[in-house]
Amino acid sequence: MKNLFFSFLTLCVFSANASSLTDSIKVLDFKPYKIDYPSTWSLKAGCAANECTILAPRDTLTLPDTYFESINLTFNSLPSASYTVDKYALFSIDYLPKVVKNFKVVEKKKLKSNVIRLTYSGEKDTFKQTWRQYYYVKASKVYIVTFSAETQKYDYYQHFIESFLNSFTLK
Repeated sequence: MKNLFFSFLTLCVFSANASSLTDSIKVLDFKPYKIDYPSTWSLKAGCAANECTILAPRDTLTLPDTYFESINLTFNSLPSASYTVDKYALFSIDYLPKVVKNFKVVEKKKLKSNVIRLTYSGEKDTFKQTWRQYYYVKASKVYIVTFSAETQKYDYYQHFIESFLNSFTLK
């Protein structure tokens, strides 16, 4: 009963926080891309087009909250103009186990001819995490949009963060 009450209380508090996150939207607009993000989130110092992190505020889902959920944006040149999004996704799936302990692909889905969404989980920096990553290939570059959360909080965040991730557009 105690766990049920705590779960209900957590859900109520988080729902209130989530609705306030979507009340107001900011736009991060760089020359190659733009993305919407919740107005209560902040840009990490040093944000630039080739590498930018948008940080969530502390939440009340766990106390103390020691992990900042985030959206990370980056882009890199590809080895050749013929390098496809499929090749890049395979490269990532091969590389990620080297930096993520207990790496597991949760979902891999091709959304467009040049866009793949990869969701994976594992452990990094002493946290069990889940990542939702989008790879966009255009003009010999790969643009990577990554949402990361503690695994235990991922489902709560994923419901409202998806619209922000989907707002990413290349110019």
